[in-house]
Amino acid sequence: QCSGSSGINAEYGQRPQLSYRFRTYQSEYNSLNRQIEAVKQMSGSSNDYNQMDSTRRQVLGNQGAVERSSAAITRTERLAAETENIGNEITTELGNQREQLVRTRDMLDQTDNALDKSRRTLLNMARRAITNKIALICIIVVEVLILAGVLYWKFK
Repeated sequence: QCSGSSGINAEYGQRPQLSYRFRTYQSEYNSLNRQIEAVKQMSGSSNDYNQMDSTRRQVLGNQGAVERSSAAITRTERLAAETENIGNEITTELGNQREQLVRTRDMLDQTDNALDKSRRTLLNMARRAITNKIALICIIVVEVLILAGVLYWKFK
C-alpha cells in the first residue's frame, strides 16, 4: 500500500526513477502476455499431457508475475499522481505567500512614505518654533531698549 507520507517523501527528483520503473514493469507485463499467448497457441496444436501440464504451470507462474507487475504499475501511477498533487498544492501555497509578501512590501512602502512626510512636517514645525523664539527675543530686546531709553530720558 502507498501511504500519504510516502507520497510526500516522493519529490520531483524521483520522477525519472519512477518513470523508469513504470516502463520496466510495463515491458515485463507485455513480455509475459506474449508468452501466455504463445503457450495458448502451443497448447492448441499439441495433445501431449505432460507438455500441457508444464506449460500450464509456466502460464500460472507468469500470470502471477503479470499480476504483481500490474499491481506495481498501479502503485507507481498512484505515487506519481500523489506527488503531482503535492507539487500543485505547494505551488499554490507559494503563490499565496508571494502575494502576501507583495502586499506587505506595498504596505511597508506606504508606511515609509508617511514617515517621510511626518519627518518633513516635524522639521518645518521645529524651524517655525526657532524662528518664533528668535522673533520673540528680538521683540523683548527692542522693548527693553525702548524701556531703557524712556527711563533714561525721563530721569535725565
